[in-house]
Amino acid sequence: MPTNRSLRTELQAAASLLHDGGDLELAQAVKQVLLPGGWKELRDTDEVGKDTNMPIRIEQRYRDAVMKAADQRVTITSIVNEGFEKYLAGEFTPRPRVQGRRATGEKVVNLNVRPNAALHGQVRESGVLPMHVAHDYLLFRFKVGPYAEGYTEPLPSGSDRVPMVPRAVRDLIRDRAAAAGRLVHDDMNEGFQRYLAGEFQPVAPEWPAGVEMAPLKVRPNNDLFDEVKVAARSASPELRPMQIGLAYVLEKYGIDPAATS
Repeated sequence: MPTNRSLRTELQAAASLLHDGGDLELAQAVKQVLLPGGWKELRDTDEVGKDTNMPIRIEQRYRDAVMKAADQRVTITSIVNEGFEKYLAGEFTPRPRVQGRRATGEKVVNLNVRPNAALHGQVRESGVLPMHVAHDYLLFRFKVGPYAEGYTEPLPSGSDRVPMVPRAVRDLIRDRAAAAGRLVHDDMNEGFQRYLAGEFQPVAPEWPAGVEMAPLKVRPNNDLFDEVKVAARSASPELRPMQIGLAYVLEKYGIDPAATS
């Protein structure tokens, strides 16, 4: 039986031979196993001891942020197994599970993984839902959502509000908010709070003439919206709450309407 050192040496030699022989994909596969934690990647391809597919219910923006952060360097399944191991070892405690989802209108999707059956069973036997541990560990591991720097608990969503903005601006707002794992109306709420605190001095956005307009559907918090409306009447009578919210979002994401026409 070769030692760990000789096995690594032999695998490195095998990778070199495959590379020199022109089989770059197989060479890369061998190198992948030799990377730190590569054994976990190999374990997660073993059909023996693996559970059936486990769908994780997750907000779409969080799912997208997790997958982008993983960036094909690790599999999501291997990270879920890592989370199970740390939970069972007492090294990770998920946030308390919230019964029912906050009414945000936010899309929730399935993120399918195939975790190790033994780990999945041990987590389940502990009395905690494996899906909850997996969901929370993914957010923790990739610093997404409630684990992101500067995160504050979102306010309840309010009524639908649909300002018309240039289509190019709307698409940029949506893309940059999604890349940041944010909802646009949460950004507007943030802007409203800063306006009320005197930390943001908005200027009403001006749209270029002749551009195609499109609706931007948002749901800022009703109480905060009304508070801004009252404050603006005395401090900035020419501004309406949605103009204040849009001005903040444009500034936050560095969007210049004139440059998008």
